[in-house]
Amino acid sequence: MFIVPFVYFTLLTAYWWKKHQGLDACVYMSALYAFTSLCSALIVAGGLLDDAGILFDEYNVELGIVPTALYCLLITMGLLPFSLIYNKNIEKKVHETNFGVDCFCWLLFFVFLINVYLIYSSTTEILSSDLAAVRMDHYEGYDTPASIKARSLPTVLKYVMYLRSSTIVALPLFFYYTCFTNKAWWFKAALLLASLTQPIYGIQVADRTEFTFYALMFAFCLIFFWRNLSKLFKRGLLAAGIPFAMVVLIYLAAVSQARFAGNKEDDEKVYEAALQYAGQNYLNFCYFWEKANFEYLAPEREFPFTYHTLYGIDSNPERRSDRSGQQGFFMSVFAAYVGDVMLDLSPIGAIIWCTVFFLLALAIIRYSHRKVFDAGDVVAIFTLAAIPIFGIFYYRYYSYDSFFMFLSVLTIYLLSKIKIVYE
Repeated sequence: MFIVPFVYFTLLTAYWWKKHQGLDACVYMSALYAFTSLCSALIVAGGLLDDAGILFDEYNVELGIVPTALYCLLITMGLLPFSLIYNKNIEKKVHETNFGVDCFCWLLFFVFLINVYLIYSSTTEILSSDLAAVRMDHYEGYDTPASIKARSLPTVLKYVMYLRSSTIVALPLFFYYTCFTNKAWWFKAALLLASLTQPIYGIQVADRTEFTFYALMFAFCLIFFWRNLSKLFKRGLLAAGIPFAMVVLIYLAAVSQARFAGNKEDDEKVYEAALQYAGQNYLNFCYFWEKANFEYLAPEREFPFTYHTLYGIDSNPERRSDRSGQQGFFMSVFAAYVGDVMLDLSPIGAIIWCTVFFLLALAIIRYSHRKVFDAGDVVAIFTLAAIPIFGIFYYRYYSYDSFFMFLSVLTIYLLSKIKIVYE
């Protein structure tokens, strides 16, 4: 049974590859799940269970037909709307500049500048220190130097920093402006810098998640816009991207090595952990199906702003620890986004949630073989696509700050429909 998801998503990827005549958004998403399913199969075949967040061990692994089918079905529902986008049909033509969207772009860059002010004095010291200790301090609730410094900001700037999680939408806007407008290079550069706000801030806690998320979504944008990117841009991206990618890989390797140093006499643990991180989603989904008590409904991850505002409940380490006690197992593991939703809302709730997501994505994309997308469409599609893409690990938008990202996306979407333009 453990090989079924790999076979299924491999065939689905091959089908969409042939139908769409090459690599595009849905092929990319399906390939991610084919890869993680392969890792799941290797974990089971290699006896790497019961470690690095995998809840099953080799003596109690239960990968039934029903959870396997449900896992494949729910993820397919999340991918299907994006199969309507045929990248070869997207037309390259200069769009009108939208004044409202431009202003919001500058607001995102302003957030980036505040972020640089908060982190510049401590980043070098953090990178030269014990990264494992830095990460442990984060888990134990210690404030970072940047968060301490942020307390001295004027009140209005503190409110502006609620938009920090929104800066990732500058990434699709950067590609959109590059492909479909004649904006100056420095405007596009400001957007690219703004999109790096969260990954750079993540260094404060020796975080790998934000860089991984950024890399996955950068690849999505590259695939989505590839046909409309100029040859000059592609050459420049290659020249600048390779050194930057090497620096990021060195950072990720250093954090990983620090996290697992001392667990074994050699580096084998690091490579095993990478495989276990990538492949635990299907296995833990099945564990949730078999072991979870679905009487304990907890929708704070799906409705973070509502539960924060009305009930003062957030999906924080304390809350997840309490829920782990209720369930009888450690729940802060990777079970794919559909696993998180199922644990929170029950299997029936997960089916309803995935159906709503399916319909919402269809409403944004609207119809197959669509040729023209404005800035709001691109940002909305990017935001929705992040759920199944980063969902190979867990549901992304679980925090209170996600509300401000959704509000930012809605603002850009509405502004793009209002034709306030200038030459």
